[in-house]
Amino acid sequence: MTDVTPPPRELRKGANVAIKDLGGELGGLTVFLDSRGHDGETIDADVSVLLLDASGKVRSSADFVFYNQPIALNGAVHLRDKLVPEPDSDEAAAGWSSDVVTLELDDVPQEIERIVVAASLDTSTGRTFGDAAGVRLRLQRSSDAADLLVFDIDDVTTESALVFGELYRRDEDWKIRAVGRGYQEGLAALVTEHGVDVSEETEESEAPTADETPDEAPAAAEDAATAPAPPMPAEVDDDTGATTPATPAKRSVSVRRPTRAPRLPADWDASIPADDGNDWQAARLFPVAGIGSGEEQERRATSALLAVMSMVREFGAALTGRCGAPRGTITTYIEVPFGQDEEAYRPDGVIQVRRGAREWTALVEVKTSTGRLNVEQIEKYVEIARARGYDAVITISNELAGGDADHPVAVDRRKLRKVSLHHLSWDQIRAEAVLAARHRGVADATQGRVLEEFIRYMSHARSGMGGLGDMGPSWVKLRDAVKSKTARASDKATGEISARFDELIQHLGHHMTGLLGVEVQSLAPREAPDHASRRQQLADSGLMFGRLKVPGAVDVLVVGADLRADKASAAITIGAPRGDTRPLTRVNWLLRQLPDEAKDSIRIEAHMAGPRAVSTAALLGKARQDPSCLVPEEQREIKAFTISLEVPLGSKRAAGTGTLIGSVKGATTTFYADVVQHLRPWVAKAGAS
Repeated sequence: MTDVTPPPRELRKGANVAIKDLGGELGGLTVFLDSRGHDGETIDADVSVLLLDASGKVRSSADFVFYNQPIALNGAVHLRDKLVPEPDSDEAAAGWSSDVVTLELDDVPQEIERIVVAASLDTSTGRTFGDAAGVRLRLQRSSDAADLLVFDIDDVTTESALVFGELYRRDEDWKIRAVGRGYQEGLAALVTEHGVDVSEETEESEAPTADETPDEAPAAAEDAATAPAPPMPAEVDDDTGATTPATPAKRSVSVRRPTRAPRLPADWDASIPADDGNDWQAARLFPVAGIGSGEEQERRATSALLAVMSMVREFGAALTGRCGAPRGTITTYIEVPFGQDEEAYRPDGVIQVRRGAREWTALVEVKTSTGRLNVEQIEKYVEIARARGYDAVITISNELAGGDADHPVAVDRRKLRKVSLHHLSWDQIRAEAVLAARHRGVADATQGRVLEEFIRYMSHARSGMGGLGDMGPSWVKLRDAVKSKTARASDKATGEISARFDELIQHLGHHMTGLLGVEVQSLAPREAPDHASRRQQLADSGLMFGRLKVPGAVDVLVVGADLRADKASAAITIGAPRGDTRPLTRVNWLLRQLPDEAKDSIRIEAHMAGPRAVSTAALLGKARQDPSCLVPEEQREIKAFTISLEVPLGSKRAAGTGTLIGSVKGATTTFYADVVQHLRPWVAKAGAS
């Protein structure tokens, strides 16, 4: 007999239902806030979540989740990308779009009694939810995407912020209530009512039209609006001397929507400081002196990492949370012996996380430098974990998962029915450490210094934690085959290099995460979302692409390598001003945003509106001298600009100067510094047509 999925429960305003009665397990729920405009127009809403204690208020600003702060409770609450239906679908024709929140209710601490889910509109546009043709809340079970509940809100009028619903605890269970309450004053009024201290920021001047130069917001004000709370001094027990991190103080937050990508630090391309004549060496918590064999390197790396994870709570929680652990007390061990099938095994480490009566345990296998994970060894550790009722096996190495894989080694999936397998690259670990130490903040100042020492250790060449190091042994063979046009998609070398470029995109994402202080997401190219199409593209044209999504940037950053033309590239697209503005005005609007130091070799392509793909193109140097060179002869409307940079592609296999990895990395970071961080989207004046 075939199981039939029941239709979702329909709730009316004010009604509630227990999650367990919907068939939704507590481990994973997805909340969709759907909206659609008239005549197929989408409603540009922003979702936010408030985590409230028994008083009905947030404990601190960290319990306010929104576009400037998309993750809370170590990922238990996570704002996801806005979903837009596929072109030509019924949903797209109706103008539906969805803001998405994922919830892991098992990981929400007991102090949180209510989770309020809301959405808001930018008040500067003059739009309200009354302009929408439809607004609704949907609840899905994350494991199989089954719709559990729907709540249509049909009585909105002039509200620019709207509480869709709330989840709340009742007798150790979770329930959901359909709310549908609106706020005419916008998001600031909604969150202030629930205890968020909104910063008294000065209002920006009116959004520029295409004829005006966009005002530059002071960098200091932007930094203050998004900076993490300062570390709180630890509380010291007078009897035991033990320290307990103080409760984080509330801080003012800006609810102004980001209009610019985060900026690179001023010294992002600084070289090694000059020798000042002082040959004294500072004492280090994690010295690199004496590292000899690869075994010693791995032992030091394992011990240092696991010790810092157990000591620095924010860092440890970030890594274990990515592997499915609850937020709790972390205890770590190294080289723990196990017997299995009359053989002795000694994983590099064990991590245990305790939260109340629950204990989560993972075995850890570590590789450094060029060490490769071994599938037989990993599968044996999975068997050991399953036999002892452990939760996970975590592998750590400089490898990343390329192609369509989710792990660097192909483990028999049947062995993972009761044990999860996770991989953390040293690139990813370094990015998490930098985020915690320099951007999100560590509550205890001493722990913060420990984490900084660990970052310094990871960055040393002798630590073995350098990240992606080369393009693999098939690089030269594939490079030569592409140039001679003899490469085939079925060739092993084609698949290996295509997958390695996917790893390079992930490496770039982690690198930019550490530089920018926001989580940069690596994505497959739109035109080749699966690995089979990417390796076919590489064989046919010698092209490899990937994308980086930077929160706050005007669009995704497209990164590429052309093996036949020997070029590395980076590009981004920005929408042109709309309304009754001349093509030349739109060109000047873009040129004013690019700084004087931007390279003249940057290419600008202007895309025209209409059914035919018509465009004009010019280098930045020429466009500055004569902006009209980008204006089409027919004076057609310019709908968007694509800005790109090409640099010579290194031919060597390893990382560094004159290599593919070095040239792609250099092109990406330079392009971001020269172009991306300066771009702001066009915003119409309130009331403008």
